Amino acid sequence: MAAHHGPFIWYDYTSADPDRAADFYAHVVGWTISDFSRPETPYRIFNAPDTGVAGLARLTEGGRKGWIGYVQVENVDETVAAFTAAGGGVIAPAYDIPTVGRLAILADPGGTVLAVMTPTSEERWKAETMGRPGHGGWHELYARNGEEAFAFYAKVFGWTESRTMDMGQFGVYRIFAQDGHDIGGMMTMMPGSPAPVWNFYFQVDGIEAASARAAEKGAKVLMGPHQVPGGGWIIQMLDPEDVPFALLSSVR
Repeated sequence: MAAHHGPFIWYDYTSADPDRAADFYAHVVGWTISDFSRPETPYRIFNAPDTGVAGLARLTEGGRKGWIGYVQVENVDETVAAFTAAGGGVIAPAYDIPTVGRLAILADPGGTVLAVMTPTSEERWKAETMGRPGHGGWHELYARNGEEAFAFYAKVFGWTESRTMDMGQFGVYRIFAQDGHDIGGMMTMMPGSPAPVWNFYFQVDGIEAASARAAEKGAKVLMGPHQVPGGGWIIQMLDPEDVPFALLSSVR
């Protein structure tokens, strides 16, 4: 598949308290904020030093709080059809946002939610370079069944298995690649976990400094910080709204 089918290109955060969320993530990740609100749709952009990375919206009645990732696809409608044919579901049918692109919100067969988008401008929505400050650095799926989830995503996005890691009692961790570049991992979720989920790692300037900034603003540590294969450092946390997020840095 072409390089523009399968990369993560955007993230949205839906918050019950957008002002608090804006202050928290700007402080922790180092993002600046731009306001793109319209009277009927409040919306802000989180900016890395080089470009916009993510959006922030207010939680509405019946909405879903937390992070969602957007995967760029060649054709949204064809991808929706492929999702449903392979056992997935549709949360929000395909629709257009003028000057932005066509998108849909979907759920994989295990119930994990993510979005797909065909952007209007390839230049505006090009995939980020992994490792740039403020950008998404890793994408991790805790699935109901890791093996079945990988087979599903390999079929609809063309992701390939780069390598696997034996996690002992926790099972197999599969690192997946898009266009030859490792972009994330997936595994079966831990026993007792409330639901399958995508977790997104944002690149920061140092794991201890960033996690300290998060703790100052009310975040709680779930795991870490610790070093991972390749030398990087990670930490998984809950933000002040009890939404999971993660940080990644090349230095401690």
